[in-house]
Amino acid sequence: MITWLADKTFYSVVGVKKIKVKNIGRFLEELRNVFPGVSIQALDAKIVYGHEHIDQVLKITLESMKRKITFANKAEIDLLLRLSYTDQISIALKYGGLKSGSPGCFIFFSEDRIKIAKTKLYIEKMFPDKDNSIINASTIKRKMISERIGILSNKLFDDRTFLLYLIERACLIMK
Repeated sequence: MITWLADKTFYSVVGVKKIKVKNIGRFLEELRNVFPGVSIQALDAKIVYGHEHIDQVLKITLESMKRKITFANKAEIDLLLRLSYTDQISIALKYGGLKSGSPGCFIFFSEDRIKIAKTKLYIEKMFPDKDNSIINASTIKRKMISERIGILSNKLFDDRTFLLYLIERACLIMK
C-alpha cells in the first residue's frame, strides 16, 4: 500500500491498463458516493507525466483551495483543470478525462488515511489489470502533451525541465 502525504492530505494513485466502463460519469458518481470524504479524480493516463507531476500539481490544487483561488469548487475538478492546462471544464474532460478503452489513472485524496486505503483496495479489486507504470513519463506522452500546449518539447527541454515546465504551467490556472 503506497500512500503519500501532501500537506495534511493523504493521497494515492492507481493506474489501470485499459478502462472497461461504459458510462464513465455514472461510474465516478457511484464511486464518490461509496467513499464520502474522499476526493476522487479519474484521468486519461496519457496526460500524466509521472508521479512527481501528480504530486506537485495536487499540492498546487490543495494550496489553491486553501487560498480560494480556484475555478472550480471541488478539488478534484481543479486538479483535472490543472493537469489539462485549461480553465474550461468541458475541454479538460475531453482532453484529460477518463475514457473507456484507454489507460486510466485514479487519484484519490483525503485527510483520512484509512479511507484512502479502502478506496485504493476497492479500485484495485474493480480493475484487476492495474499497472502503475502507465503513469510514468514517456517520449510519447511528452510529444502528446507538447502538442496539446503548443510547444516543441524535444527542442526546448530535457525530461526534468519539461516536468518542471508542466508544473509551472499548472500554477497558471487560477481565477
